[in-house]
Amino acid sequence: MSKKIRIIIITALLLGFLLPAADYYYELEQRSFLENVEAQQKNEVKNNLSLAQEAFYKGNYKKAEAYYKRAIKLDPFNFVSRRNLAVIYNDQNKLFAKNEILLELAILSGKNYDYLNLALNFYELNNIQASNFILSNKVEPDLENKYLSFQYYYYLIKNNLEIKNYNLAEKYIREIEKLEINKAEVYLLQAELNKKRKNFKQAYKDYQSSYQKQRSQSYLFKDMAEMLEKNGEELKAYKLWQQTLAYGFFEKLAKSRINYYQEEYPELVSESESSKKPVEIDPFSLEADWKKIDKIEESKQQKNLRIGLEEKKKQLVFQYSNSFSIVQADKILFRGEAKKNYLIKVEADDIYLIHKQEKIKLGSSQLEYQFYSKQENSSFYIYNINYGQGYFWQGKSNRQYRGQMIIKGRGDNFTLINHLGLTSYLSSVVPSEIYASWPLESLKAQAVAARSYTLSNLGRHKADGYDLCASVHCAAYKGVLSENSNTTKAVLATQAEKAIFGDKIIEAVFSSNSGGFTERSDQIWSQDLPYLRGSNQMKTQEFNFPLSPLELKSWLLAAPESYSKDYRSQNYRWQIKIPAQVIEYNSGLKNIKKIKINKRAKAGTITSLTIYGENGKKDYNVSQIRRVLGGLKNSRFYFDSHYNQANNLKDLYIYGSGWGHNLGLDQSAAAGMAAAGWDYQKIIKHFYAGVEIKN
Repeated sequence: MSKKIRIIIITALLLGFLLPAADYYYELEQRSFLENVEAQQKNEVKNNLSLAQEAFYKGNYKKAEAYYKRAIKLDPFNFVSRRNLAVIYNDQNKLFAKNEILLELAILSGKNYDYLNLALNFYELNNIQASNFILSNKVEPDLENKYLSFQYYYYLIKNNLEIKNYNLAEKYIREIEKLEINKAEVYLLQAELNKKRKNFKQAYKDYQSSYQKQRSQSYLFKDMAEMLEKNGEELKAYKLWQQTLAYGFFEKLAKSRINYYQEEYPELVSESESSKKPVEIDPFSLEADWKKIDKIEESKQQKNLRIGLEEKKKQLVFQYSNSFSIVQADKILFRGEAKKNYLIKVEADDIYLIHKQEKIKLGSSQLEYQFYSKQENSSFYIYNINYGQGYFWQGKSNRQYRGQMIIKGRGDNFTLINHLGLTSYLSSVVPSEIYASWPLESLKAQAVAARSYTLSNLGRHKADGYDLCASVHCAAYKGVLSENSNTTKAVLATQAEKAIFGDKIIEAVFSSNSGGFTERSDQIWSQDLPYLRGSNQMKTQEFNFPLSPLELKSWLLAAPESYSKDYRSQNYRWQIKIPAQVIEYNSGLKNIKKIKINKRAKAGTITSLTIYGENGKKDYNVSQIRRVLGGLKNSRFYFDSHYNQANNLKDLYIYGSGWGHNLGLDQSAAAGMAAAGWDYQKIIKHFYAGVEIKN
C-alpha cells in the first residue's frame, strides 16, 4: 500500500472520529448558549415583574404597565404577566385595553379562568351578547372555587335579565343560591327578576331582604318605595320615601314624592305636623329600670376619668341609686334622695334643680356642678340621653352609669359628664367593642388594647372640659347597659396592664376585621408609629405581602384560611353593588365616566382614588373613600365597573375585605388566635411590634 493511500485512509479514519466529536461539542456549545440566553430571558422577565410590582405599590401605574409589557415582549407566553397587566388596567379603568389583553390571554391559554374574566370585561363594556356567548360556550361551570362560580352565575343571570330570557335567569338564580354566599346580592338579583316580571310586591320583599343582610344599603329604601308604588300601596311607599330622605339619598326625588303624597292625601300633612310636636310628659312620673351592679375595685394609682356623655343640653331628668349631694366650689348646695326623679334646667343664665313642686337655683350656668354619693358602688340614671349623633345608629335611650355625674355650664346650655374610674369605664367599653362570648384571651387582649388606647388619648377633649367622648370618635361608651361578666373578668384579670413601646403607652388602635393583614400606620395615616408595621393573620405561608396585582385580586375574590375568618366571617370577605346614583349624590359629580385608583398600601388598602364625572373630577383620600362610595366597610377592595350604552357608569361591583381602618389589633383575628391557643400577651405582641406589657 502506497504512502499516499495510507495517508488517505488514516485521514478518513481521523475525520470519522473527529467530525462527530466536533459536531457534539458544537451542539453542546450551542445548547449552552441557548440555555444561557433562556436563563437570562427568565431573569429579565422576573426582574421586570418585580419592578412592576414595586411601581404598583408606589402608585406609579404608568411604570408598572411598561414593565409588564416588557415582560410580555420578552416572553409572550408568560400568562402571569398578562393577567397582572389586566389588573393594572382595571385599577386605572382602562377597560378597552383590559379587553385587548384578556382576549389575547384567553386565546393563548384556553383557560376557564381567562375566558371568565373576558366575559366579565365584555359585560363591563355593555357588550351583553359577547359576554353571554363566552359564558355559555367557553366557560365550564366547574370552576376552582365557589367565589369564581358565583361570578360565573352572577353574570349569566345579569346577561339573561338584559336579553329578557327570564326563565333561564331564574334557573341560574337557583344555582347561585346553592353556593350560600353573598346572599344580599342574590336577593338583589331576585328583585331585578321579579321587577321585570312585574311581580312588584315580591320585588319589594327581595329588596327588603337584601337590606337586612347588608344594612349599609340604605339607598335601597328608594327601590322599596318604587315597588310599593307600582303595587298600588302608596301610603306604605310614602313612609319609605321619608326614610329615603332621612338617610340623605336621592334627596330631590324623595322630596318630590313626599310633596306629591302630601298634596294627594292632606291627612298625611296633619299627621306629619302632629308628629313634630313634642309629647308632654311629666318628668316625675317616669320610672327608672335599674340594673343591679357588682362592685368593681379600682386601681388606686389611676386618676378618675371625665367622659363627655352629651353636649348642648338644655335640661335632663335623672335619678341617683343612693342619697347624693350637689357641690360647687366645695360647698354643698343640695342633698337629694335615692331613686327620686330630679330635673336639671337652664333658665336665663342660671341652672335650676326641680323636684315636683320644689325649684332650687343652683347658680350661674357658667359654672361646674358635681353630683356625688358617699355610698360605695353608687350609680346614676339618665332618661332620654342622645347617642351616636351623626351616625346611622343615632338615637335616644335611658342609661345607667357608674361613678358620679358632673354638669358643666356653657351659658345657655350645659355638658353632661361622667366622672368614674378607669376599670369601671373599661368594663363598659370593652363589651361595646368586642363580642363578650368570644374566647377569654381575646377579651383580655382587647382589654389591654382599650386601656392603652384610653390612657394614650386622655385629654383629647380637654378644650371641651372632659377627657374623652362617649361616641366612636373616642370609644363607644354605653354605661352599665353594655357590661358583661365575661369582659369584666378580662378587664380585672389585666387590671393596670398597658402596652408600652420604649417608655410610652402606645396608641393601641383596633378594628373589627383586617381581612387577613393589617397595614403600616404611615400608609394609612400620616403618622409613622414604629409598633404599627402591619401584621399577617393568614394561616399559611403562601401569602407574602406585598402581593402582585394578580395575587391581590385573587386574595380579595377568594376567602383563604385566616385567623380573621374564624369569627364574624361575613366581614372577612364581602361583596356589594353600589348604584352610580349613590356615588353621584355623595360626590356631586354628574354622569360618572370612570373611577381610577391612584395608590394602594402594602396589603392593598386603597389610599387615593379619583372619580371623573361629566362636570369635573374629584380626588379622595383613604378616610374619604368609604363614605363617597356609599358607606363601605373597608377601603381595601377590587371592583368591576359596569357601563350603560351612553358610556356612563351604571354601577360598581365591589369585592371587599375586612371592616375598619386595617390598623392595629384585628378583633376577629384575636378571637381566632385565642381559639387556637394563643394567650393575650402573644396576641398583643403580634399586632403591635416590639411592645412590652407592663403594670
